Amino acid sequence: MKRFNVSYVEVTKDGNTISSCYDSNDGNFGRNTYGSILNNSIPTPDIFHKLIHDMVLPKVIPVIGNKVTKVSLDLIDGFDCYYTTDEDDKVLICFTQVDIPKILPIRLLSELKGEKKNNYSNNELGAHVGKILDEFHEELMSYKNDSGQEGDTTEDDIQDIIKIMNNNIDKFLERQERISLLVDKTSQLNDNSHNFKKKAARIKERMWWQRMKNTTLLMFAIILTISALFIFFYVI
Repeated sequence: MKRFNVSYVEVTKDGNTISSCYDSNDGNFGRNTYGSILNNSIPTPDIFHKLIHDMVLPKVIPVIGNKVTKVSLDLIDGFDCYYTTDEDDKVLICFTQVDIPKILPIRLLSELKGEKKNNYSNNELGAHVGKILDEFHEELMSYKNDSGQEGDTTEDDIQDIIKIMNNNIDKFLERQERISLLVDKTSQLNDNSHNFKKKAARIKERMWWQRMKNTTLLMFAIILTISALFIFFYVI
């Protein structure tokens, strides 16, 4: 049975990369076999890294809980991009090919996020990602072995299940992204409203002081006029 892999994983904080790993030609994760991913037609880690910092991080919306967001933009043909955030303001990003079961990057990022230690080195991150992928493959193999059907039939059944699951997850992630965008816009509106109230309060205060100033000047002018009249009629 085909072993599903992810193409690139990166962990960042405050715009800086903490660690990263990618799938080399032999299916191992790490930085030691730097080069193309899977085949010569697939972008290098540098391209994934640049896309993350130029296109993904500026649009990241912090998510509460164990949520994973799929980037709606087609950053690279044939690839999907997913991300999640944690309580320490870290962002975990994953690139996968479009034919990969979409539950895999969701599960991968969720498990990485749930780890108490997520300040991995590159090699540690690669080893941990590889372990999660191995567990996923073993679960698929277990399903195939337990089905009792012929190999091709079981493989077709698994592919059908993956196709249905991908469609359902796509719909869910699209809905979740719309909700996240709505929450973000609502937060922006609340911030704008708060700023407007603060500005209105400052203007109101400024106008009050201006009225007080004008009133004081008017009273001073009236007193000065009365004093001048008093001196003119009674003193002179």
